[in-house]
Amino acid sequence: MVIEPIVYSLVITSLLSGLGALFLALGEEKTELVTPYLISLSAGTIFGGVFIHLVFKMAASGYTRFTGLLILAGLAASLVLERIIHWHCHNKDHHVEAFSYVLVVGDAVHNVLDGILIASSFLAGTSAGVASTVAVMAHKIPKEAGDFGVLVESGFSDKKAIGFNIGISLFMFAGAGIVLALSMAASGINNFLLPLVAGNFVYIAGADLLPRFKQDEDIILHIVMFALGTAAMYAVPFIKSFFVS
Repeated sequence: MVIEPIVYSLVITSLLSGLGALFLALGEEKTELVTPYLISLSAGTIFGGVFIHLVFKMAASGYTRFTGLLILAGLAASLVLERIIHWHCHNKDHHVEAFSYVLVVGDAVHNVLDGILIASSFLAGTSAGVASTVAVMAHKIPKEAGDFGVLVESGFSDKKAIGFNIGISLFMFAGAGIVLALSMAASGINNFLLPLVAGNFVYIAGADLLPRFKQDEDIILHIVMFALGTAAMYAVPFIKSFFVS
């Protein structure tokens, strides 16, 4: 039953929302040192998930010019969504206390989208679902560090910030529920959703993560982390077959 792995994936991903406290324990200096390399790992993981798994699934379903348009639509929609909800937490021009509430609303919307991404991918196949889950998790780790920092800086206690992050992450179940309801109403809906998912991932990795490579002179280590993320995505089917066998 496809619902079971989706639920497991959402629960595990939701628990990552408590990682902000770990970054707080590391201290600001160490967090700033580690985060850029986690972002590079995240970018490699997301691109690997798209071009190794999702594109493969779309090709198997019959890739057409309309599929390409849907990928572009997913990319454009992600850009518009980001502009509307001011998703970036790195912009220092915002008043921190006011921006913390924008962050909460934006994260809720973003988690609905994460649920849609994970559920749509599992409907395409287990390997695609696992790959998308890992990609979402890899993206969440550095993002949660920033979110947690903004909430604490705006006056939230550590426990309250963790509680908010975990509570907001539950919106992923709403996104997954939307996909499952649509799939029952229209059997071919995933041929429409999967390209939108791919477009969203390409936007996240290409527009939000890759540009940060330029902010660090140690390009070799960034490339290594990017390659590790891609290799992890390539290994997903082999790991799956190992456990199944």
